[in-house]
Amino acid sequence: LKHRVCRRGLAASGLSHLQPPSPTALGMSVKPIREHTGKALLQRWLPEYSEGRFKMDNAGVLISPEVLTKTVGPGSWAAILEANPWLKETNLVAKPDQLIKRRGKAGLLAVNKPFHEAKDWIMQRMCKEQKVETVTGQLTHFLIEPFVPHKQEEEFYICIVSNRYDDELLFCHEGGVDVGDVDAKAERLQVLTGDSLSTQQVVSSLLSKVPAAKQENLALFIVALFNFYKDLHFAYLEINPLVMLGDNKTVVPLDMAAKLDETAIFLTAQKWGEIDYPPPFGRDAYPEEALIRDMDGRTGASLKLTILNERGRVWTMVAGGGASVVYADTVADYGWGHELANYGEYS
Repeated sequence: LKHRVCRRGLAASGLSHLQPPSPTALGMSVKPIREHTGKALLQRWLPEYSEGRFKMDNAGVLISPEVLTKTVGPGSWAAILEANPWLKETNLVAKPDQLIKRRGKAGLLAVNKPFHEAKDWIMQRMCKEQKVETVTGQLTHFLIEPFVPHKQEEEFYICIVSNRYDDELLFCHEGGVDVGDVDAKAERLQVLTGDSLSTQQVVSSLLSKVPAAKQENLALFIVALFNFYKDLHFAYLEINPLVMLGDNKTVVPLDMAAKLDETAIFLTAQKWGEIDYPPPFGRDAYPEEALIRDMDGRTGASLKLTILNERGRVWTMVAGGGASVVYADTVADYGWGHELANYGEYS
């Protein structure tokens, strides 16, 4: 099986004469996850995919609105501190974890704060409305993680994205909030589906501007990250900045954005564990979506409903996952993607 089973399924099913799937259709199975979820997966699996060379010491802790109403029990600050004593042992970073881009430029980062200040910062914003660029939404989930002191020159940028027939790696030797135009600046490397990636390829194609002392271990990390990405069926994984500390061995992903191919759940459910797919910032989940998601969790069938455009004029009948993608893609091919109202599965 290709590691992009369903998103490349048209070619596999003999329908390769059709145009590549539209972004609308791809969006049905590719879903963004919280930063905490992506980091927790990397913390769990990085040692295995790097053969023990690398590890993530801490994926942070997710803070939910329960802290507003609970003083004891799961979700309360008391329970969070009991389960994560490191919160009072080091300075911290706090930020919303709701698929918000450019949080730093929006003033949504608390950096290098002791616990009491990070807690106060979160409590001042929890369940409050926030405007980010043109979108207004409610802040409901925050990530707290250890602050990692480092130098600017230790920051890098890496992104892996899946295309129809390959996975592409983009790398910049300068990362961080001011990384700039990645498309114009990044070194690129395409890896055909089914092919492996070697450290030699990484060094020669991506790391020419990285100090020589860092190249070997950084290449080993990137190969491990790529194998993790493939085997856990990610569709997109961006780390900015990716920090390699002065020892040239310790690698820390500071900020992460990721998407999973949800159709691969039958292959990866055991490795994923329970995944929370949050709605886009500024749009709460529809009650109908929540109902179907609850039903899906209580049956062996696959039940999915996503409202793409509640004012759309094209509503599709619910079908199996493969057929639903083809229906949606056909609607988009005929120029009606902007009117597509829903995506649903029943199989």
